[in-house]
Amino acid sequence: MERIEDVRDAVACALEARGLSNRQFISEIREGKRDDGPFMLGALAWAQREARPPAE
Repeated sequence: MERIEDVRDAVACALEARGLSNRQFISEIREGKRDDGPFMLGALAWAQREARPPAE
């Protein structure tokens, strides 16, 4: 799995690209204060899935 910091940054960047302008919320994502939120839980699940070896 990618580093948690990379996942946090990817989530924050994706939200910014979609027009989210709440700077405090985005900063909290990057700082790890929102790791239990739906955006991060989904991103972490996806990163874990992508890190698995391919099925035979």
